[in-house]
Amino acid sequence: MRRDVAVIVPETVSADSVRECVVRAGGPHLRDLQLFDVYRGQGIDSDKKSLALGLIFQASSSTLVDNQVEAAVSEIVDLLGRELGGSLRV
Repeated sequence: MRRDVAVIVPETVSADSVRECVVRAGGPHLRDLQLFDVYRGQGIDSDKKSLALGLIFQASSSTLVDNQVEAAVSEIVDLLGRELGGSLRV
């Protein structure tokens, strides 16, 4: 399953820091993470940036269901908020 997530983080937060946080929070089914966009501009505070992430989840021995993936994404967003001051872009 693929989920695209856009998160807003302080300008000072590196993409590598976001990647490390996502990998730690993503759980055992997170297989791939791609940063595919960085946005600064209208709708984003000048001291922040938006990072768009493509997350691939896959279980090796079963089929994932939506609520498993949503729980992992929720954990990722929570950890980004606690550790890096990030939030989900809506």
